[in-house]
Amino acid sequence: MPDKVILIHNGALGDFLLAWPTAWAAARAFAGKRLVWAGSRERLRWLSPMGYEPCTSEERRLLDRLHGADSWPAALEDARVFWPVIRRIPDVPPSSACRFLRAVQGERHVRDAYAADLALAGVPTPKGWLEDFRRLFAAGRNPGRTVLLFPGAGHPLKQWPLVQFFQLADALPGEGFAPLFVLGPAERDEGMDLGGRPYAAPESLEALEALLLGAGAVVGGDTGPMHLAGMLGVPGVSLFGPTRFGQWGPPGMVEVRLALPCAPCTADCSDLRCADAACMAGIAAPPVLESLKRGMPQMGSGFQGPGIP
Repeated sequence: MPDKVILIHNGALGDFLLAWPTAWAAARAFAGKRLVWAGSRERLRWLSPMGYEPCTSEERRLLDRLHGADSWPAALEDARVFWPVIRRIPDVPPSSACRFLRAVQGERHVRDAYAADLALAGVPTPKGWLEDFRRLFAAGRNPGRTVLLFPGAGHPLKQWPLVQFFQLADALPGEGFAPLFVLGPAERDEGMDLGGRPYAAPESLEALEALLLGAGAVVGGDTGPMHLAGMLGVPGVSLFGPTRFGQWGPPGMVEVRLALPCAPCTADCSDLRCADAACMAGIAAPPVLESLKRGMPQMGSGFQGPGIP
């Protein structure tokens, strides 16, 4: 048995949340061992309750020197390293101590792809991870009548046009709901103009989580906050175009997409070459509103069902 388990992840928020079941499964499989997180410290809020602690400065130095090294360091031979990646394997020396977990494996959901590679390392991912996430982080959920609107996305071609977001926002009060746009750092930096509509700009992941726990529902594209919303049990509508909902979708969300022959067209956006994403631009606001209204009965309990794609 290893003396410690190291989980490495340096990707975006949504990619990290898709890998959270991996962290959960590893913590269960290696109970009693030291669990080390090599990634953003802010994300420890979702890992430390399972026993993860930040890597030491010496461990960080060893991990940073892996890239381009000739051999695996002896100091890490007694560790088990799990390293979720999207597709490309980092240039590090091969070692039986390190297992890369590949997100893109055909059309299977990323969580299932990670679980498959983890199983090859002898670590199962049993059912129950979503219930545990909600037990740990959503116990204080108190949904109101606010619908959070997330206009940003990690790739511009995954964004729903603002004009449709405005149409949806302007229609929500007539249905008894209060729209609230949520801007991330990228939207704030580019000075996104919402035409005077109300918005929130959470400065931390903790603030984002608190905002979601009080929301009635969410609407957004293929983006990190939507994954967090789904994992916390917030109902909503996910707008998908270039990417496949069955591969990247958040749990429990209603999918809205156009039936176009060219979409989905990419597994990870690295080969996305559209000049104009008609699959997103063509989604009208009224069907999004109708899909949102159909999901509203789930708000009564404060949680949507698991609905894991």
